[in-house]
Amino acid sequence: MFPIVRRTAPGICRTILAPARLSISPSASLVAFPMAAKCRGFSIFNGGSRMGAKMDDKLDMKNLLSQSAWTRDDLDKVEKTHREPRDWVDRAAYYTVQALRGSFDIGSLYKVKNMTGGMRESDWVRRIIFLETVAGVPGMVAGMLRHLHSLRLMRRDYGWIHSLLAEAENERMHLLIALSLRQPGPLFRAAVIGGQALFLSWYTLAYLVCPRYCHRFVGYLEEEAVHTYSKLLEDIDAGKLPLFENLQAPRMARVYYNLPEDAKLRDVFELIRADECAHRDTNHHFSDLRPDEPNTMVEHLRQGHFQNQNVFSGMVVDKAQEMQEQEGIELLRKGVSDSRKTGASQPTKAA
Repeated sequence: MFPIVRRTAPGICRTILAPARLSISPSASLVAFPMAAKCRGFSIFNGGSRMGAKMDDKLDMKNLLSQSAWTRDDLDKVEKTHREPRDWVDRAAYYTVQALRGSFDIGSLYKVKNMTGGMRESDWVRRIIFLETVAGVPGMVAGMLRHLHSLRLMRRDYGWIHSLLAEAENERMHLLIALSLRQPGPLFRAAVIGGQALFLSWYTLAYLVCPRYCHRFVGYLEEEAVHTYSKLLEDIDAGKLPLFENLQAPRMARVYYNLPEDAKLRDVFELIRADECAHRDTNHHFSDLRPDEPNTMVEHLRQGHFQNQNVFSGMVVDKAQEMQEQEGIELLRKGVSDSRKTGASQPTKAA
């Protein structure tokens, strides 16, 4: 079965399925597939906007704080988990997430379409874009507030800020990858601006009052993200989303995740789900710590860039002591070597 596009009127396309008895050459199917995707509004086929073209031109990601590095074993170990609320802070965070998720699912018609099997590729891309614009806020807000807190108190942060900023950047990369598939219209962009203004104000105030609640909130939010991407992968594997099943991974995703040229879009969604799984565990871990307690958890985003650092790196006293010890060892070795040379050069007295 191959998708064929029939142009019924200017600007209107209708995709139908070719009967099994109709024979289509491989070259025709390659032409029909991009046409079907173009009619569904995917910017990867219709040329996209100038911003999208500029974004894909000469990709250089050396300026990133971190990049995801997942192995096949890591991806196979990803699973949907849930941390049961243990006190009133956990319950408040959990029910806040459930209220926001339920309201968004109803307002975006996701609940209805998901029950009736009406979620199409364009619906999934819109949902991903909106959710990623929200998901990139908590890490940046928390990192900024902890940065200012460290400056005010003139003390180290002990491994939180880098993790939070890396998380925010990773969520932003998810958004840019989704934007390479589809460019939203003005109404969608207005909704994003309004949603970000409300969420940014609320989350900033909440983090100042109770950081533990906010990290637990993000942990439960990422649990829902893992469920969402798992559902997306299930629909792709079930053949409900043929465009996602056959579409090549966008160039930005291939560069960011270091994927081969023949990687598919499904591979990208699987990697994004693994990222969300890591964010879930990291934020639950942060919520279990005291705000002034060192973060000893090295998450996947920092493994490739901060592998030589740990929570105690950068401490001046320890570094000075290490240098003094090293200098003492070198002097000792030099003294022993000089004494040996001096002894060897002296003539042996006759008996």
